[in-house]
Amino acid sequence: MEFTLSMWSVHRTTREHQWTVLDFLSYCHDQGIKQVELLDVFWKDVDEELPDVKSYLDQHDMKAISYAVSNDFVNQDPALRQAALDKITCAFPIAIALEAKVIRVFSGNLNGDIAYEEAQQWIVEGLSSAANEAERLGLTLCLENHGLLAGTGTQIQSIIDQVASPALRSTFDTGNFLLVDENPLEALHKLLPYIHHVHLKDFAVTEGGRYRSLSGLAYEGRVLGEGIAQIEPILRALHDYGYSNGIVLEYEGLEDERTGIQQCLAAFQNMMQRMEVKR
Repeated sequence: MEFTLSMWSVHRTTREHQWTVLDFLSYCHDQGIKQVELLDVFWKDVDEELPDVKSYLDQHDMKAISYAVSNDFVNQDPALRQAALDKITCAFPIAIALEAKVIRVFSGNLNGDIAYEEAQQWIVEGLSSAANEAERLGLTLCLENHGLLAGTGTQIQSIIDQVASPALRSTFDTGNFLLVDENPLEALHKLLPYIHHVHLKDFAVTEGGRYRSLSGLAYEGRVLGEGIAQIEPILRALHDYGYSNGIVLEYEGLEDERTGIQQCLAAFQNMMQRMEVKR
């Protein structure tokens, strides 16, 4: 399980300093980070930037293991649901150019008077269409647990089972389960057979925290191991299960992002060393 950094971990730094994707890759190279997750939201001009990004990855022996898109299937307008599907399928050639086999996707969220059952139907229809094409291309879509429609382990399991494609699996986000008041370790044991991609982030209950759970608890991002997401037990359970795919840091703390990332990398390495000692 090799440490991977999502560009989302530096989203504030990127905005403040107007970083490009190449700037992010250069930062990762300087930190000795060899694997990355890239996101569609950070391109300034993907057609212009993509060749240079691919060249940088090759020249520095780095890998983009996953590529993320920000789709939303929950809309009464069929044209907007089609646009959400197009957002995923338009990512396929980019992922292929990057040699990223995983595309991280979303479901969407409840809004207005849309019923849960209707929203889930749209999600299943959209992801089914996308998964059919992804499977043909040798890509895997990974649905992140996020929001009210795909936030819990049961919801993720239900969507994946209904789509019933080997090209749709789970992005297991350790922190997001807390926001729907679910124990991440319990969700892990439910979803282990479905997990193909993992996001590591830690949260702690914090007065005035930016993230609020369904029950009203306020959370703030923390360095790995300093919150309540049970990061080390989750890593151990994944290791024991034989999981060998991406382990991606999505840091969301308030500290300087680059400092927080360094602390998370050190914490991750310490956890992995302890796991090796206990084997």
